[in-house]
Amino acid sequence: MSIGNQHAIHKHLDVYSSDNKHLGQVAEVYIDSFLLRKGLFAKKRYIPYEFITSVDNDRVSVCLSEDEASEMKWEKRPDYEHHLSDPTQLFYDRGHGIHDPFDKATSDQA
Repeated sequence: MSIGNQHAIHKHLDVYSSDNKHLGQVAEVYIDSFLLRKGLFAKKRYIPYEFITSVDNDRVSVCLSEDEASEMKWEKRPDYEHHLSDPTQLFYDRGHGIHDPFDKATSDQA
């Protein structure tokens, strides 16, 4: 996603999946993600900007299908204190269900 699109994100934008399903609305905007207001999901979700494909006409489109988006475990905000410049690592830090290739405990078990 381009920096221009990231700056276009603001509260109350509708968020749609790649299969054109309404996922919810942007509730809060952060440096590397946005909080998705409950819509499809029973719990809040933090969506990393890297999953945004476009921001047009008060609509945010993400590259995840409805099923893929519902399977993501991004229910906690990332750990900003320890990985300020690495958004992907921030999501690993909070156990969001993303495989961390740098996690020695996980790679030793594989």
